[in-house]
Amino acid sequence: MKLLRICLLLGSLAALGLVSMAAPTAQPTPAAPGPAHAVAQSEPQPPAQSTASWATLLAETSQDPVISWEKAGDYMGKKVTVTGTVVRTHDSGKATFLNFATDWEGTFSAVIFASLACDFSEAPATLLLNKEVRITGKIKDYNGSPEIVIEKISQLAWADGTPVIAGIDATPRAALVTAPAAEGVRVVSWNIENFFDELDDPFTIDEVTSPSFVAPERQQRVSDAIHAMNPDVLCLQEVENRALLERFNSAYLSDLGYQVVLFEGNDKRGIDVALLSRLPIESVTSYRHLRFEDTEGREQHFRRDLLRVHIGGKLNADAYIVHLKSQHGGKNSDVIRTSEAHAAASIIAKEMAADSNYRGFICGDFNEVLEESTIQEFLKIGLVDSCAGTDKYTYNKKPYLTRIDFALFTPGLAGEVQKGEVIDDIQGVSLKCASDHYPVKVELSSGVKQLPAGLDK
Repeated sequence: MKLLRICLLLGSLAALGLVSMAAPTAQPTPAAPGPAHAVAQSEPQPPAQSTASWATLLAETSQDPVISWEKAGDYMGKKVTVTGTVVRTHDSGKATFLNFATDWEGTFSAVIFASLACDFSEAPATLLLNKEVRITGKIKDYNGSPEIVIEKISQLAWADGTPVIAGIDATPRAALVTAPAAEGVRVVSWNIENFFDELDDPFTIDEVTSPSFVAPERQQRVSDAIHAMNPDVLCLQEVENRALLERFNSAYLSDLGYQVVLFEGNDKRGIDVALLSRLPIESVTSYRHLRFEDTEGREQHFRRDLLRVHIGGKLNADAYIVHLKSQHGGKNSDVIRTSEAHAAASIIAKEMAADSNYRGFICGDFNEVLEESTIQEFLKIGLVDSCAGTDKYTYNKKPYLTRIDFALFTPGLAGEVQKGEVIDDIQGVSLKCASDHYPVKVELSSGVKQLPAGLDK
């Protein structure tokens, strides 16, 4: 984009005669009348005045307007640097709000979401209160008020221009700890919360998400957590696209040997379900086009996708990854979510009816607690909850501390489940700063040779 702006600017300047797009040729400088001409005609000189003007103009185009916070409303949709003193802060748990007026409603504000706040030396609500700052970003309209979402540390500086936080290196580094490989098979399911790239996809409404992309610092935390669990099969939710996941896998997870599976689903924001595996991937099916009816007779579809991957090797099972309809929308959302669950359960039940030893599991973000109809659709066909009896929650933001992420296994595979658990603590990694969900990890004995009775002691 910057290169395009420079090219367009060069073209405009050429049209005005301020610069030449052709290669310059050395020409003698014509003599000017009067004694002020001090350059000999025999010494050709470059057009110094034109070059200086161009450099000045280019520098000016690369700078964002600097405005006071009171003027922010005049720059909606534009990238600027806003200056002012933070006189009020509020930490909601999900985000920190910076206000520049005591009577703040309807005035400019800046927002720092929790995932970025983790990179501050102390809570931004405390660090920035009563401080004069400079905030660079695009001003958006939020409920009629101008707002900048701070998505990178580099957007925030003190009044003199020095960074609020200096020395942060966004280069991917080796993980803190890599867990030993599983003796059998280790499966992890994790919603990694709005894992978006920095590009605006014109076919989705990804720009409504805040933050609008996953910062390198959070990618590093997600990577550290994945290494600390070291799964053979990693089922993910809320990934924007395959290209982003491929880049993340190459930059941060290359030592783990994963293949990437991701089909574009139906979500309007563009979030998809995905799978990473170092075990052989034998076939992949997307049910994004499947149509089914809800209890009110309306046609429905999976709001994201139901992704089915047959994994070979020592697991030799079907993995289903799902992200069911959210809680937003009241009763209607409940009806949609239950219909999604019924459709997915029906697919698995059909396989179980054809083969009583059918090996499969479904995991992901079900957006509902165990006791409600969504999960009951799976339990009533005989699937087994790998974390049954746990009192841990998977959604980790107040006030909705609930277990809504599951890994459910068919009877034909459940016998190999050694342990299922919600991972809410990894030494050296702040999981709450990585995602608003905790991962679910399941250890299976699949592929482990069984010793004859009496020899395993």
